Amino acid sequence: MGGKDVDSKQIQYILKVAECQNITRAAEQLYVSQPALSHFISKVEEELGARIFNRGTSPLTLTQAGERYVRTARMMMSLEESLKQDIENLRDCQTGEIVLGLSDMRATSLLPFVLPDFSRLYPNVKIRTVESSSREVEENVRRGAAEIGIIPLFDQGQDLASMPLYDEELVLVSPQDLQSSRGSVRNWVSMEDVNEKDFVVLTRGNRLRRAVDAIFLEHGVKPRSLLESSNNMTVYMLATAGMGLAIVPESVVRMMNPVRVPKIYSIGKAGFHWSIGAVWREDTALTGAHQQLLRLLQNR
Repeated sequence: MGGKDVDSKQIQYILKVAECQNITRAAEQLYVSQPALSHFISKVEEELGARIFNRGTSPLTLTQAGERYVRTARMMMSLEESLKQDIENLRDCQTGEIVLGLSDMRATSLLPFVLPDFSRLYPNVKIRTVESSSREVEENVRRGAAEIGIIPLFDQGQDLASMPLYDEELVLVSPQDLQSSRGSVRNWVSMEDVNEKDFVVLTRGNRLRRAVDAIFLEHGVKPRSLLESSNNMTVYMLATAGMGLAIVPESVVRMMNPVRVPKIYSIGKAGFHWSIGAVWREDTALTGAHQQLLRLLQNR
C-alpha cells in the first residue's frame, strides 16, 4: 500500500467503477472527468502494487486482486454505515432517510396506509422508495441500494435477515362463473375444477410465477395453454377480458376497477396464502425509525 491508508473516496471511486464496469459511465455518476478517474485508478493500483481492473475487456472486469479489494471495501463501507447507525440509535436520532425497496404494485397498495402514521411519528425522517420487481428488490438490499425490502417470503435468499409482516391470499380470477352449473354458493374452487383450462400467468423468473407453478405441480394441474405477461395488473386485466384464468395477489384485485367484473375465488377451502415480509442485510443496524416503520407495516 506504499504506507498510504485507504480512504472513503478511494473506496467509493473503485466500487463505482466495479459497479458500472465502465470508467466513462462511472465518471459521469461520480461527477468527475474520465481522464481524472482513469488517473486516480492507475495511482491506486500503483500504490497497491497490483491491478484492480482488466483494462483489455469490455465491460471492465476485476482481476483476482480487484475482487479481493472490492469484497473488503464493501465490508468496510458496511461497517462504517453500521457504526453511524449505532451512534444514531444511541442518540435516538429523529432525522435521516430510510430507503425502502418494494414493487410498484405493493407501494401503491401499502404505503398510503402506512406512511401518514409514520410521518406523524417521525416528521423529519424521509422515506425514499426504490420500486422494482421482488427479485430486484432483494438484490438491491443485498448490494446496499435499499436498506429494507418488502417482498414475498417465498423462495428468497437465506443470506438476508427477514421478518414476516402479514399474510396475503393468492386468489383465482375467472371471467366466468365456475360454479353456476353446480348450483354451488361456495366462494372457492378446487384446482381440479380448473385443470386443462387456459391461464394467464407472469413470465418465468418472477416470484409469483414460481408460486403459481408450485400450485400447479402440487395439485397436478396442467394448463391447456399459457399466455404470459411481465405485469400483475396486465395478467389480471387479460383474465377479466376472457383470455383465461389467473392467480394473482388479493391486493391486485382490490386496486383494480375493471370494465368487466370477474369472479374471484379462493384456491381450495382454506385458500392459498404467502407471507409478505421485510428483508435486510445481517450487518444493517436498524434504527428506532426503521423498527417503527416495520411495526406500522405489520399493523397496516
